[in-house]
Amino acid sequence: MTPQRPASESVPRDLQWYGVRTKIRKEDYAVGQLEHRGVAVFLPRILECGRDEITPLFPGYLFVRIALLEQYYRVVWAPGVRHFVAFGAVPTPVHDSVIFLIAASAGEGGVIRPTSSLKAGDRVQIKAGPLAGLVAVIENPCSQRGRVKILLDFLRQGASVELPVGLVDRV
Repeated sequence: MTPQRPASESVPRDLQWYGVRTKIRKEDYAVGQLEHRGVAVFLPRILECGRDEITPLFPGYLFVRIALLEQYYRVVWAPGVRHFVAFGAVPTPVHDSVIFLIAASAGEGGVIRPTSSLKAGDRVQIKAGPLAGLVAVIENPCSQRGRVKILLDFLRQGASVELPVGLVDRV
């Protein structure tokens, strides 16, 4: 289910989004079980840079929109579900704006498709790690593992290094 912005007067005030922990790699199973029980579920998914596999954005977690007092047991007793995300004894609601922001990032089929704007030949600066601050040139933009191959001009010798794409910024 992709969350829709509700008309404020048509939705009871006690419906809120909650994070739910699922059993390992059982997100899809839990979604099916919860939907069968009439629970509104949102499982954000992502297609990672360079991969053909669509995976959960938050592995092991999904979101449910429920009236907590009325539907608590419908959720926690669903096969595939472990527990609610809580900070203390009571499940912690997730603000609607967080869910809508995630949903707005999703495209066709509710899947987030991040794009790397880096191209071969782009100059980048390394943000963190032992090479932080060094400037390099992109050799290969994005591998199947979400890594970029960069070429460093290090002591007048070209050195190729692979780093996670998140560790570099365009200069």
